[in-house]
Amino acid sequence: GGALALGGAAASKDIRCAVPFYGVNFELFTPEQLASKPVCAHFGEADAMAGFADPGAARKLEDMLRKAGNTQSSVTVHPKVGHAFMNDSPAPFASFDERQQKLGFPPYDERTAQAAWSTTLSFLTKHLIFGS
Repeated sequence: GGALALGGAAASKDIRCAVPFYGVNFELFTPEQLASKPVCAHFGEADAMAGFADPGAARKLEDMLRKAGNTQSSVTVHPKVGHAFMNDSPAPFASFDERQQKLGFPPYDERTAQAAWSTTLSFLTKHLIFGS
């Protein structure tokens, strides 16, 4: 989802901003394509998907946006959570423990999810509703 959000924002003049959650494919866009697109990106500190959704990928995205002159973007690495941290259901697994055992994703953390939602909704209000 996150990689597609960034790729779509880069490819379409009709998409005004992007809110990628844990994922970036640097092959889908150039820094220049996102230079004027506000981005509010969220990653998990414990995400082990190296080069795609781990903290290193988050730092690379942040650095790329900054170097492209994008001053309307933020990249947040949320502590103690991993990939899929916004999922409040462990489905298709019976429990978060089972999901963590099979996929390595830490359990849902409501406080972190609430903080990410708050940041996201403020960002969307600013960039879509008020259009700045």
